[in-house]
Amino acid sequence: MNTLRFLFLQFIFLIFFSAMGISQPEYPLYRKADKQFDLRQYQDAETAYRKAEEIKPKAETSYNLGNSIYEQNRMPEAVTQYQKAIENSKDPTLQSNAYYNMGNAHFQNKEYDEAIKNYKESLKLSPSDEDTKKNLMLAMRQLQQQQQQQQQQKDQQKKDDNKDQQNQDQQQQQQQQQSDKDKKDQQQQESQNQSQQDQQQQQSKEDVSKDEAKEILKAVEREDQRVQEKLKKVRGSKAPPVKDW
Repeated sequence: MNTLRFLFLQFIFLIFFSAMGISQPEYPLYRKADKQFDLRQYQDAETAYRKAEEIKPKAETSYNLGNSIYEQNRMPEAVTQYQKAIENSKDPTLQSNAYYNMGNAHFQNKEYDEAIKNYKESLKLSPSDEDTKKNLMLAMRQLQQQQQQQQQQKDQQKKDDNKDQQNQDQQQQQQQQQSDKDKKDQQQQESQNQSQQDQQQQQSKEDVSKDEAKEILKAVEREDQRVQEKLKKVRGSKAPPVKDW
């Protein structure tokens, strides 16, 4: 991807103010900021541009301020400054360059759809710019790859979700089967326990019946013995004496 486009304000204003014979308080700040930017002292350049902008806001200042911020990898702030430069300028060259640099900022943030929009706006103002065309094609290719990757991720996520759902269904089925088995085993155990209780109760009844029969038999035997004893006593008693008339 092609690099940023920079406007050296010191030469622009030097020619203008020299011709007009006017001294501007912000001019030394422009010179200082341009020099620091050229030396890649981007933070110092940013400070100088901001001070110059406080004195007298200009589209060119916003543009170069955006560049100094861009070089510090603060892309959203850079985009704001480029947008301000576009809104405050009627110069098609500056506007085209601002759109171009704004496209680069979005490209660096992998916001390829926004980068494409900005490159197209730049080409509207400078249709023959080869760098913008190259960056536009690169952004379109990157966007296509990004969309393909996102689609692959969605497909993989869907596949993973389906697999998780299948595992969950299988687990629930196994749990249900185990629950049914446990319930069946419990019912069988309860049935066996009930059968055992019934058998015990029946056995207990039978034991009681046997004991009762024994007691009745013993009582009958005792009664029979008493009867036999009475009979013996009657048989053993002496007959009444016969009177001799």
